[in-house]
Amino acid sequence: MLRLAIALLAMLAATPAYAVNELQGQPLSKIEEMGRSHGVIIEKLSAADTAMVDAASPGRPQPSTIYLLTLGSSAMLALVRDGVVIFSSDPVPLEEVNKVLKRSGA
Repeated sequence: MLRLAIALLAMLAATPAYAVNELQGQPLSKIEEMGRSHGVIIEKLSAADTAMVDAASPGRPQPSTIYLLTLGSSAMLALVRDGVVIFSSDPVPLEEVNKVLKRSGA
């Protein structure tokens, strides 16, 4: 569990991810449009799920909303403020995200 918490902390750290941060600065509406054309599932995390992520890796910029971008068995977290992506994580196995969120199938 500690390893997973460290991985999530690294995902949400202020240091930008390499290729993934091409999403940074993009409007969420553009990400949603691009995602639909590539089969990406975009989910706004509920208050309960957001609390679990924050508990595992505190320090999320406030205010911001966490979105989960899923494609196949990989997922990325994106922090959105005022409709613009301010941070996106590297892709991680979806099962790791599901463990943190205590979702079935994890």
